[in-house]
Amino acid sequence: MRPFDDPPRLADGLRAKCRRFLTDEGGASLPLTAAVLIPLLGFIGLGTDAARGYLVKARLGDALDAAVLAGAHVVDPADLQSEIQKYFEANFPPGYMGATVTLNPVALSGADDEIINISASAVMNTTFMRLFGYQNLNIGTATEVTRQTISMDVVLSMDMSGSMDWSDGSGSTRIASARTAAHTLVDILYGNKSAKSTLLIGLVPWNGAVNVWLNGTTTYDETQTTTTAEPSFTNPLNGTPQSVIYHTPNTPVPFLGSPDADWKGCAFARYMNFLDNPDGIADHLLGPITTVDGTDWLAWQPIDPTTAPGSGWWGSSGGYPDCLDHGITPLTDQKSTIESAIDDLTNPDGVTNIAQGLAWAWRVVSPGKPFDEADPFPKGLHERAIVLLTDGEQTGGNNDGYDDEFGTGSGAGAAGMDDRLRAVAASAKAGGIKVYVIQFFHSSGPLQALLKEVATEPNAPFYHFAPDGAALEQVFKEIADDLSALRISK
Repeated sequence: MRPFDDPPRLADGLRAKCRRFLTDEGGASLPLTAAVLIPLLGFIGLGTDAARGYLVKARLGDALDAAVLAGAHVVDPADLQSEIQKYFEANFPPGYMGATVTLNPVALSGADDEIINISASAVMNTTFMRLFGYQNLNIGTATEVTRQTISMDVVLSMDMSGSMDWSDGSGSTRIASARTAAHTLVDILYGNKSAKSTLLIGLVPWNGAVNVWLNGTTTYDETQTTTTAEPSFTNPLNGTPQSVIYHTPNTPVPFLGSPDADWKGCAFARYMNFLDNPDGIADHLLGPITTVDGTDWLAWQPIDPTTAPGSGWWGSSGGYPDCLDHGITPLTDQKSTIESAIDDLTNPDGVTNIAQGLAWAWRVVSPGKPFDEADPFPKGLHERAIVLLTDGEQTGGNNDGYDDEFGTGSGAGAAGMDDRLRAVAASAKAGGIKVYVIQFFHSSGPLQALLKEVATEPNAPFYHFAPDGAALEQVFKEIADDLSALRISK
């Protein structure tokens, strides 16, 4: 019999060959490597795309934070989105890591719209993960900023001299453009709120003098004038002893004498003997006061015929003929009140007395009498500011706030009115008041130099020249934007 015909031996041989095949590692690496390589490449691809996604997310978050911090100073909601968009694009380069980015709309919340919420998203094309059916990575980030609108007392001091009824160079009158621009500032500061607990605004119209009646007052009844007793003092106008102060129901301003029946509301500056007694001047000081030389300015003097002394400081020609119909609007948190007062600014007339316009605005924005709406002890960060608008150089007029002490016409400025303006501005700024000054239309170089002295700083945002109505509105927007601050909350 042949060996391979022996069944037992044949079975043993087959078993031995099978054992050798099963235990032999030669040739098994290829299928094993293929089995391991596919998930390994997946993990590598996932790590690579994830790393790219992380870089995009980090850059996206940094760009969003930087954009909100840089842009949130803008308080006009209409401009806030575009301002943040501008800074966002500057901090997130187009095409970074191949990502397509979307900045979502700003959402405002809080009592004063002080909380800004904004988010951004990015879509990034994958490199390796697309092999497993994932074409894109979606990435998002968000931030919240609490924009701390500093509590503010703001007074608009508006020129109502006759030239404000002239052309503004852009098809309207200067006073019409001033009203529009003032409304712009108010709209920005109030936003969509009808009142704000952190914002008080007042309005002082002026020309050659200031009507100290409360705005909306149209008549005066001299029978309603009352008196309060005061310790005996010397009347600074006539040098006689006096022990009473006069009060009328249409203004908180006290008076040295009882206004005449035909009084229209204007008051003289507290200014006398300016050559012989400079220490007795008080038009650059706040409320009722005794000056360093002992001059008692416990009240003001109304401009009317019967109380003019008749000689010396004030003439006897009667009251200021151009006394405005518009009185003072004290600080208020009601948007509608200040908007109505702005709408009342019509029919400009008379000469230009910037010094008294600034002086009375300073008294309205400051704590203490005669206007005491300003909180003397505000909580937290607080600013007081005056926005002063004028379209011309100072001029004197008959029985103006200085009773033409410096003469009449444009020469009155150089004769002393400009120095009075400098003194008032210096006192206001020393008291912590921010003074924003707008030189409107009138491009005089000497006026510019003077108004730059008056402003807190001689350049923007405190001094502006607005050549026409369109420029004026932009200036008021810039000033409104400057009256805000912000801080990061998250």
